[in-house]
Amino acid sequence: MKTTKRFMYLICIFLSNSIFGQGSYTDDWFKNHCDYCNINTERQQKIVETASAWHNAHVSFANNKFKEAKRYILNDAKTNDTLIQLLEKHIFVQLEVENEAKKYFLSISNTNNKKIKQFVYKSLGKLYFDNKQYDSAFIYYNKAIKIEVPKTHFFTIEIDESKAFIYLSKENYKVSDSLYKKVLRLYKLSQDSIQIARNYSNLGNLYFEQYEDNTAKKYFDSAYIFSKPLKDLALKSTIAFNLHLIAEVSKEHEAAIKYFKEYTILNDSLQKQNAIWQVAQEKEAFNIAQKQTELDLKTAQRNTFIAISIGILLVLLIGFVFYRKLKQQHKQIQKLNKELNETNTVKNQLFTIIAHDLRSPVARLKQLFQLKAIKKEETTPTDKNVTQIIDSLSLLLDNLLNWSLSQSDLLSVQKEWFPLWQIVYQIELQYQSLIEEKNIQFSTNIEKSVLVYGDMEIFKIVIRNCLDNAIKFTPKDGKIMISGKIDTESFTVFITDSGIGIPEKVLKSIFEIKSNKSQKDTTGRKSSGLGLMLTKSMIQLNGGTIKIMQNPKGGTIVNISLPYKNVA
Repeated sequence: MKTTKRFMYLICIFLSNSIFGQGSYTDDWFKNHCDYCNINTERQQKIVETASAWHNAHVSFANNKFKEAKRYILNDAKTNDTLIQLLEKHIFVQLEVENEAKKYFLSISNTNNKKIKQFVYKSLGKLYFDNKQYDSAFIYYNKAIKIEVPKTHFFTIEIDESKAFIYLSKENYKVSDSLYKKVLRLYKLSQDSIQIARNYSNLGNLYFEQYEDNTAKKYFDSAYIFSKPLKDLALKSTIAFNLHLIAEVSKEHEAAIKYFKEYTILNDSLQKQNAIWQVAQEKEAFNIAQKQTELDLKTAQRNTFIAISIGILLVLLIGFVFYRKLKQQHKQIQKLNKELNETNTVKNQLFTIIAHDLRSPVARLKQLFQLKAIKKEETTPTDKNVTQIIDSLSLLLDNLLNWSLSQSDLLSVQKEWFPLWQIVYQIELQYQSLIEEKNIQFSTNIEKSVLVYGDMEIFKIVIRNCLDNAIKFTPKDGKIMISGKIDTESFTVFITDSGIGIPEKVLKSIFEIKSNKSQKDTTGRKSSGLGLMLTKSMIQLNGGTIKIMQNPKGGTIVNISLPYKNVA
């Protein structure tokens, strides 16, 4: 029964010492690779906003703020990638993502950099030690020791302390005792009270396990004395519990109760401290997350502003380029229009000069044949043909001259009220010989009371061209009639013939300059279409309209509308 109880006490002490404090070597190793720490020795273990991301990362790691350390690492764009990876994998170990850390340590263990190799071997040894794989831990600890580089104080102590614990667990008490005492001497040299108290506790645990209770109590008492002024509640709680157990074994019940009460108080304080620390950590994590959210929002707003600014600049740039191009095109179009207008002006002037110069000899020729007819000299069929040709040529030249004048804005328009029937009568007399030659039945039906408003001379050109076309396209023995009709605001003149008519497709473009609308008259001669274009232009100058349609009975009907008034 006593053996069983003793065994239970041993388990309790062993478990109470399972908190194995190491990490100074790792923290010191990262600190030695920090330029900021080497310059600012008084601020080595403090977060400094103006310091490098690497400094704040390894300080956060040393303070067990692993998520904060991870955040600083993510913002580090200057530190060597290997250093960042090593710190990140040590954070993974603390966050219990050990497999990935182990995989990386093994992958880099063949590096030629001896300092990094020693650090990696030490890290692997600690990793295997924490997982109670003591044989593997021994292998990597020994590999780390064999690397021929200077070994720091923390490096030697932590490996020896780890080995001492392993020898203790394997019940090799002699070697464990030797190593613990060596470690204790080194800690005493550095006057590290926490580590001194902890190692006294480890030695007490070593002798308690060997049933040397008095020696164990002596070491536990020393640990208790050194831990008194300390703020490490976990260590003080462990030492108080160890003293409670040793007192129980020694049947010192009052002492056992005293230490158990102290243990309970310390343990409650530790739980409260942990709770406060956890709340503080959560609050800090919340504040960090909030700051990060604000930072992300500001970054997003800044990026959005930059994107919008770039977009606006691009739009303005594209708009400016298009504006420059359109401006250049506009200038080029203006230049071409100017050249075209100048060309048209020259062309129209040329037409005017040619028509004017040709008009005089043609008029002279016409007078000679008219004089011959007046003297009743003998005429031949050839003379008649020449007379007709001269008449057509004269009309064509008149049309050409008037067309060029209208296009050059040189045609003077003088509007007045004049009787329509007189104009029709005058034009009928001019074409009397042609009408009689083709035996055309010609008639007019225009009321003498109707006055139309416009330029009388221009209107003569219109009626002459329309009647000339009607005669040319009406065969012998045909009919031509000029009539009128009063509408609401205008008077419409109808020139109706029984000629060969105009095809529908030609009617659609009758007033346009197209080469495919020319048509042969009853004598086989082609019409140029200039007269119709001139007619439309003249009617528009007089404020009227013209329309040509097919005569249902055969032939063509020309409708000319002009403003009018009735004087009857």
